[in-house]
Amino acid sequence: MNARLLIKQNVILRHSRRAAASLLVMLAMYTGIRIYSLSAADRSYDRLLSGAALSIAESLSVTHGNIRTDLSYAALEMLSAAPDDRVFYSVVGPNGAVVTGYGDLPAEPPNLRKNGLTSGRAGEARFFDAYYRGDEVRFAVLGRQMSEPNASGWVWVQVGQTRLARDALQRELILGAVAPLGFVAIVTLILAWFGTDRALRPLKRIGDELGARRAVELDPIRTPVPREITPLTDAIDGFMARLASTMDTLRMFIAEAAHQLRTPLAALRAQAEIGVDGKPEDAHRSLVAIEKNAAKISRLLDQLLSHATVLHRTDIQKTETFDLIDIVHEAAHETINMTSGANVEIDHSIDAAPMKGDPVLIGESVKNLLHNALRYGCPNKEPISLSVGIDRDEYVVLIADRGPGIPAEQREWVFQRFTRGSQSSPGAGLGLDIVRRAVTRHGGNVVLRDNPKGGLIAELRLPRAQS
Repeated sequence: MNARLLIKQNVILRHSRRAAASLLVMLAMYTGIRIYSLSAADRSYDRLLSGAALSIAESLSVTHGNIRTDLSYAALEMLSAAPDDRVFYSVVGPNGAVVTGYGDLPAEPPNLRKNGLTSGRAGEARFFDAYYRGDEVRFAVLGRQMSEPNASGWVWVQVGQTRLARDALQRELILGAVAPLGFVAIVTLILAWFGTDRALRPLKRIGDELGARRAVELDPIRTPVPREITPLTDAIDGFMARLASTMDTLRMFIAEAAHQLRTPLAALRAQAEIGVDGKPEDAHRSLVAIEKNAAKISRLLDQLLSHATVLHRTDIQKTETFDLIDIVHEAAHETINMTSGANVEIDHSIDAAPMKGDPVLIGESVKNLLHNALRYGCPNKEPISLSVGIDRDEYVVLIADRGPGIPAEQREWVFQRFTRGSQSSPGAGLGLDIVRRAVTRHGGNVVLRDNPKGGLIAELRLPRAQS
């Protein structure tokens, strides 16, 4: 129930974010449309204002040194397209006196007049907005230079119109652009909402199926899903298959470990009971048996810990650069110190063997092979040979003993956990499994073959570090 609620909350959150982003985009588009509509409306009506001002300027004349204008109402007829608007005009002579029109019209801004004086010619109007008689008015100012003897200088024609028609045109342009856009946006959001909900239904069904399972049910997902979600279900199925394999391995490992520990512990307890209840002369034999079983248990625990270490470090895949020769020497010295009467001859034909990987895993491999060789491969105290060399792109580690060896048909089988060769003494049967796991993790291989001098050779092949 909590998982279902969480999925629903996530879906709502995603929809909310998508809606907020869409609203921001629509707001930005509306702002752009509004700015464009205002500019388009001004350009349309500014042409009318400019035409009216030009018509008035062209009617100017000089009579007896006085500026006169034959103002025709036809000059302002072009502004009658906006019947609700009011129109204002004035003509100002070179001396600043109003020739005709409204004498109290707002003056154009100083910066506009300053910029226009240098290039103000008939036909080039300048525009500005100002409030006049309670309304916002758009004005056009156009200059005409008179060059009559008694009347020379600039005559300024100013025509203004309220903004009712402009604002109406702007609203019409905005509505014409925003209405279809808004309709499309709303339809898109609705389709996206239902489309997303429909697309997420298979995920909800998968969640319901997984939520209803028990912890040990790791079967593939049975819920039918669209082709687009198949890679996800395949990945989940693959993960559950690996998890099931790991759990099976863990259960088998625990069962085998318990079985391996049960036998020496039972023998240990039996010998202790004999030593306690038996005759005094039996105490020594019991102690010897107890010591052997304790050593066996200690070795089994060491191998279990080593095996657990290999499994853990294989999973985390820790990688670093190290020298294989140093690791081999350390592993050999540690094994020799833990084995009484050990005789190991170490030889290497190279001075350095750099490689990339996990030095702990490689060390555990060498220690387990050496321990097996010292335990099973030198019945007459013959020395164990340990060497490191190079063969093309691989390092080769050889551990040769003079023991009874392992029959060829058993050499692959002994790499399985808790298995031992028929010629070997009782043991845990984990050493070679540890070796193979560690070497395989590094892309290498381990094989067992006959020693020409008699005995067995364990051969490790590991890839060299790429330069």
